[in-house]
Amino acid sequence: MSTTHAGSLSSPRGGGATTGRGRWIIATAFLVLLTEQTALGFTLIAPALGAFAAKYQTTQIAWMITLFILVAAVATPVLGKLADRIGKKRVLVIAGAIGFAGSVVCALAPSYEVMLLGRGLMGVSGAFMPLAYALIRDVFPESARNLSTGIVTNGVGVVTIAGPFLAGFLIDNVSLESVFWFVAVISLIGAVGTALVVPESPYRNPAPIDVPGFVGLAVGLLALMYGISNLATWTLLDGRTLLFIGGGLAILVAWWLYERRAAHPFVDTRLLASRPVATVVFAYSFITAAMTIASSYLPSMLQTPRELGGDYGFGLDATGVARFLIPAGVLTVLAGVIVGLAAKRYGFQVFLTLGAVFVVAGSLTLAFLQSEPWMPMLGYGFIGLGSMVYAAGAGLLMLLAPPASRGIAAGMLSAIAGAVGSALAQVSGLVLNRHVGQVVQGFPVYTSSGWTLVFLIAACVAGLGALVSVLVPRRPREVETPESDEVLVVTA
Repeated sequence: MSTTHAGSLSSPRGGGATTGRGRWIIATAFLVLLTEQTALGFTLIAPALGAFAAKYQTTQIAWMITLFILVAAVATPVLGKLADRIGKKRVLVIAGAIGFAGSVVCALAPSYEVMLLGRGLMGVSGAFMPLAYALIRDVFPESARNLSTGIVTNGVGVVTIAGPFLAGFLIDNVSLESVFWFVAVISLIGAVGTALVVPESPYRNPAPIDVPGFVGLAVGLLALMYGISNLATWTLLDGRTLLFIGGGLAILVAWWLYERRAAHPFVDTRLLASRPVATVVFAYSFITAAMTIASSYLPSMLQTPRELGGDYGFGLDATGVARFLIPAGVLTVLAGVIVGLAAKRYGFQVFLTLGAVFVVAGSLTLAFLQSEPWMPMLGYGFIGLGSMVYAAGAGLLMLLAPPASRGIAAGMLSAIAGAVGSALAQVSGLVLNRHVGQVVQGFPVYTSSGWTLVFLIAACVAGLGALVSVLVPRRPREVETPESDEVLVVTA
C-alpha cells in the first residue's frame, strides 16, 4: 500500500464500482446491524429499567440512559476525527468491538457500578451511523450510494417497530440480561461482517491531533449534555444548571475561538461556518429536534387513561404503544428508501424541506387532534415520513465535506443535532410540567392544553428548520478531491 498527495491523484470513484451488486447489498446489511445499535440501546433497555433497578436495588437507574447519551455525545465527533486519520472502516469496526464488549459487561455485571461501565462502553454506538454513511460516501459505487445511505440512516424504523416486542419477549421468556446478549450478538455480527465485506476508505487526513481542541470539545459537550439531561429535575435558574449548561457553552465558545486560529484544528470551523454546511446542520438539527420532542412525549399521552385525561389518552400499556407506532416505523423506513431512489434526480435539499413540512404537519395534528386513536396515529405517521431528513441531511453533508474530513463532519452533525434535540425536548418537558391537572398515585396527569403546547413547540421548531432548509443550495457543489496537500489518498 502507498500514500500519495491529493494533488497528484484524482479521487477514487467508490472502491470497486465494478463489483457485483450483491456485495453492496450485503455490505449495507452489515452496516445496518451496527447503526441499529443506538436505537437498540434505548428500545430494548427502557422496558427493563424497572427490573434492573430492583435487581441492583438502586434509585439511580436513570443513569443507564443518561450515561449512554453522554458518552455518545462525546464519542461521536472524537471517533469521526479518528476515522479521518486512520480509516473510517477501521474505526467503525473497533467501535463495534467496544460496543460488543460493553454489552457483554452489562449482561454479566455483578453490580450497578459495573453495569454503568458497560453502558458507557455501549455509548460509542452513537458514532455508528455518522461513520457508516461517511464510509458509504467514500467507497460505495454511485449507483448504490444514495439508497444505501437512506437505508442506513432510516433503518431505525425497524427497531421502532420490533424493539419493544423483542424486549418483552426476551425479558419474559429468556432472562432480564438477554436484552444485552442480543445487542452483543448483533454488534459482533455487524463488526465482523463490516471487517470482511466493506472496503476501507482511501482517504486519510494525517494532520497532527489537536489535543487542546479535542479536550475543549469533549469537556464542553460533556458539561453541556450533562446539564441538559438534568433540566427536568433542576430548574433553569438552579446553580447547577448555570454551572454545567452555562459553563459548557462558555467552554465551547472558547473552543471555537481557539479552533479558528489553530494551525491544525480538531474541527475545521471554516467548513462548519460556511453557508452551505451551516444551513444543512441547523436545518437538520431543528427538524430532528422536533421529531425528538414528539417521540419523547407521545407515549405518555397515549398511556394516560381516558377517564383521567378527559379528552385525550387511551390507557395503552407499553406493548399497546408499540403497536400504535408501527405505521410510523414503516413510514420511516419507506422515507429513507424514497430519498435513496429519488435524490439523484431531485437533489437532497428538496427532501430536507419536504421532511420538515411533514414534521410540521404531524406535530400540528398531534397538537389539535387527540381524541380518537387514528388522530395521533396519523400525526406520528406524518413525522415518520418526515424522517426523510435523516437521509437528506446526511447526503447533503457528504456532498459538501472534503473526503478526508467526512468523518468529523458527520460526527459534528450528529453531536450538534443531539444537543439541540435534547435541549428542546427538556424545555418542552418543563412546559408540560406546568400543566399538571392532577396527581394520581404519585404520577402527574397533564391537561390537554399542556400536550397541545408541547406539540406546538415541536411544530414551531420544525417550521424553523423548514425556513433554514430553504437556504440550503438546491444543487450544492460536490467536493470530490481533497483540497489540502496535507491530505493523503491511500492506494493499494
